[in-house]
Amino acid sequence: MTDNRQIKANCLLDALVAHFQRTLAPEQLNVWLEQELDYLLAEAGRLRLGEVVTPEQVITTAHKYAATMELGGGVPELVGEMMERLYQSGTDSDRLIGELVDEDTITATVDKLLEVPLSRQGITWLSHNPVLLALLAGGTQLGVKTWLHQGIPEAVRGLLGRRVPERWRATAELRLQDWLMRRMEALLSDPWLYSDENLASLRELILDGWRELSERPVAELRDLLGSEDIQELFVIGYDFWRQFRHSDYFTTLLSEGVHTFFDKYRDSSLLELLEEVGIDRETMLDDARRFAPGVVRVLRDNGMLEAWLRRHLTPFFEAPETLAILGDEPPAID
Repeated sequence: MTDNRQIKANCLLDALVAHFQRTLAPEQLNVWLEQELDYLLAEAGRLRLGEVVTPEQVITTAHKYAATMELGGGVPELVGEMMERLYQSGTDSDRLIGELVDEDTITATVDKLLEVPLSRQGITWLSHNPVLLALLAGGTQLGVKTWLHQGIPEAVRGLLGRRVPERWRATAELRLQDWLMRRMEALLSDPWLYSDENLASLRELILDGWRELSERPVAELRDLLGSEDIQELFVIGYDFWRQFRHSDYFTTLLSEGVHTFFDKYRDSSLLELLEEVGIDRETMLDDARRFAPGVVRVLRDNGMLEAWLRRHLTPFFEAPETLAILGDEPPAID
């Protein structure tokens, strides 16, 4: 009796596997995708985000991938190769820079940057930075020395070099540097420097520079920024990210971002959430029809689809409870 029931179960298993494979046949697949998508969307309208996942689950997962998991060595290498190819493709273009970025975008960006308080207060903050002051003073001092070197005849320079003691020249340079640092600090602290009039002049200067740049072909960018420069900048940015993502500050930002998202959408249905981010039925159906046929065809042709179905269904058709249903006696009900 047991063997007879197992034979029946095996026949049912074969029929069920064949049924699924017919359902996923190329000529039937589009209909099946549409029906299943409509069913899932209808059910998604009944589920709330807060019922499905919690903020803690999302934070844990996001922290694992963003802060804990280390990328393999192949990822930076792949990104570098992609950036190289994108750089070569982009700089080989005959397009003008102004065709890629319009002047309205540049103007709006400049106006916004000059509008925010940082643009006005930043110079004042920088005026108290000793490193910046030393850098500006040093550059100015070098400019003065270059001007004197070019403006004073060589005979006069030689005479001064012989007559003026070395310690006097060193003292004069130190006093000049000290004076320049004090002048730079006073200049950067002067509200006149970031008055409306000067910021307006700065705006026009930036836009004039952009108009000139916009008329140049994209290919000229390789003279300003080479392929190696792009890759080195990527390495610098990647190293910064690797350090920053382990900081407590990043963890706090990540947590706040997730909680903000949940505060806004906790009671929204999954369907409403999809609509909020702009993913509608037609978008999902279009993507499913683009990828699913090729994937299902490969799985059918190499037998992986049938093997997957049998792996999941065979235990059911071999279970004693199933065989009892197929026997002469009714199954026991607990």
